[in-house]
Amino acid sequence: MIEPGAVVTDSLIGNRARVGQRSVLTGTVIGDGAVIGADNELREGVRVWCDARIPAGAVRFSSDT
Repeated sequence: MIEPGAVVTDSLIGNRARVGQRSVLTGTVIGDGAVIGADNELREGVRVWCDARIPAGAVRFSSDT
């Protein structure tokens, strides 16, 4: 499930996986049942294992400025 406001480009999203609001995924692979919390930014080459959990706001590649 891709929640409102999330942007997913050139990525593979597994069965039962969830991408949280305002998260941005580009060139990633998200395993079955994985949960990407809100406000994360995952870029080229990132792989998330099946059933893994990434908390809201835990991963960013861009600056906050």
